[in-house]
Amino acid sequence: MFKEENLSKTIIVVPILFIILTASIITFIHIKQADSKFKNDSKKLEKTFLNEEKERLVTILDSINSYVKYKKLTSLNILKDKVKDKIDFANTILTESYNNSIGIESSEAIQINILSSLSQLNSKDKGKYFLYGYSKNRNSFNSKNISLKDNINKDFHVQIDEVLHKKNTSFIFNKETVLRDKKLVELNKISYLKKFESLNLVLGYSEYLEDFEVDTKKEILKRLNLMKLQKNSFIFTLDDKLNVIQDTSNNFKNISYETIQTNKNMISSLFDYAKLSKIDLIEDEYKYFWNKIDKNNYTLDVFSYIDTWDWLIGININIKNIDKSIEGIIGINESKRNEIIEYSIKTALIFIFISSFLSYFISIKITNMLNQYKESIENQKSALRNINATLEVKVEEKTKELEVLNNKLKQKFDSEVQKNRHKDELLQVQSKMASMGEMIGNIAHQWRQPLSTISTIASGNCVKIDFDFINNNDMKNDFTKIVECTKHLSDTIEDFRNFFMENKKIEEFDLRELIDKNLILVGSTLQNNYIKVIQNFSSVKIYGVKNELLQATINIINNAKDILLLKEEKQRYIIIDIFQDEKNAYLIIKDSGGGIPKSIENKIFEPYFSTKDQSIGTGIGLHMTKEIINNSMKGEIFVSNEKFYIENKTHFGACFKLVFPLVFPSN
Repeated sequence: MFKEENLSKTIIVVPILFIILTASIITFIHIKQADSKFKNDSKKLEKTFLNEEKERLVTILDSINSYVKYKKLTSLNILKDKVKDKIDFANTILTESYNNSIGIESSEAIQINILSSLSQLNSKDKGKYFLYGYSKNRNSFNSKNISLKDNINKDFHVQIDEVLHKKNTSFIFNKETVLRDKKLVELNKISYLKKFESLNLVLGYSEYLEDFEVDTKKEILKRLNLMKLQKNSFIFTLDDKLNVIQDTSNNFKNISYETIQTNKNMISSLFDYAKLSKIDLIEDEYKYFWNKIDKNNYTLDVFSYIDTWDWLIGININIKNIDKSIEGIIGINESKRNEIIEYSIKTALIFIFISSFLSYFISIKITNMLNQYKESIENQKSALRNINATLEVKVEEKTKELEVLNNKLKQKFDSEVQKNRHKDELLQVQSKMASMGEMIGNIAHQWRQPLSTISTIASGNCVKIDFDFINNNDMKNDFTKIVECTKHLSDTIEDFRNFFMENKKIEEFDLRELIDKNLILVGSTLQNNYIKVIQNFSSVKIYGVKNELLQATINIINNAKDILLLKEEKQRYIIIDIFQDEKNAYLIIKDSGGGIPKSIENKIFEPYFSTKDQSIGTGIGLHMTKEIINNSMKGEIFVSNEKFYIENKTHFGACFKLVFPLVFPSN
């Protein structure tokens, strides 16, 4: 248990401890955040530094790509200029030889000299000179090819005929199958032709594009070898099988890149990058690979794909001691971090000192106030004890007064209950009497036709007796009809007697049979007033007080009849539907009487409320109907106005919906 004498000490000590703890936690969080910010800034700085290195390498690769693209685009023109220069040079030699020999030697001797000169030129170059003879009418192969020992390509021969028939000079491109490395391969060849009309010769020079492309590649690789990067960086080139074909460091040339790079995922990614780049299915122009060697050392490899030759040109940079590269900037941040931590600690100590002093001062004040309150409470307790003794006497007196008042209220309550019960009994009697009046009228309607039949038979037989026309068969038939009429009268009396029987027994009965009996009781009245009843029945078993439900449904049908009698329309309808679902049975009674005004729709179930003349309506029929449905049948009744269609005509009237549970509640 907490001792009261320790309260003063607790009031002083606990706030100071709370202040110290709170200040320590806040200072710790602040220092932690400063340290976390320093680390995040360092990482961002490191990332920025690495990205700058990456961008620098990309700039170098952009320059290399531009150079390679330039060489690829200009290589054909350079080759054309080279081939043309060869012909121009050879043509100069041919012209000089011709000029020196003309008039001295025969044409055949001059041609032999020219062939000898061209043969010497051929031995110094990859291309081939050739010399064809032609006639004045049509170009033809009249001399041997100086450069080739194989048979002349006939398609190439045809091209020469077609071109030089119209021009003196021309380039020709064609394909030619040759033996290379003991294999027959098809190569692309460019040739330049020029007529030497003095001797009816065609001078030509040809070179394979693939041979010139090899020279171009060598030139590019030589240029890459001459490029100088900073220390720890080098440029290298890989072919389509990832073999190193160029390396500025001269450490890896002519070996497979797979033996150099141990990162198998990187090798696989490079193959995929080259494959996708070849078919233009990759968006990135460059491929980057960061390899972390240890905490402070990285290598960065950047690759670019050269589609014409299936090359991968790469730059490798070894970034060593990254912390030293950025330690100057990080050092500034670390100094700021230390200053923030030192400031936070000083601020926390000052806050603890000032807050503890204030807390001690306030705690002393609170302790003094509590002591004063304690004395005041003790005084008030003493006063309360005195007052309590007085109150006990007063409470006892008031309790006796309340008991007397409670007895009086109980007596008055019982009296009011009896009055309400008597009122309900009067309402039931009035409703019963109103129903009896309706039933007497219905009895008169039910009896009128059989009595008329009996009277007609009796008067007819009297006439027959007077005129002596009667016979036994006719008399027997007439008596049979009289017996049937009297039986009908007896059944009618029995139905009405059952209606007025006081029977509160809850029983199971067929709702359809009850409505059929209902229509027997009021059917004559409805028929005599030209009211047509449309029945949509199905057999439904329910539980409740049968006679009371019969009275309730007669009240609804009589109300519908009274409304319809006020209408001057020839077509008057009452529609009765009986159906059920899984839980409830439904009885719906609709009429074509025009509906219930919205202003009184919520009042029609109130006692003594009626829209009829006082001589016709009492205003208790629908009230008693609702009481019977709710209490005797444990159901619900709803009223609304609805439109419906009969014989392609729209009708409008009141709709009473009665809902009964299929299982009668046990309570």
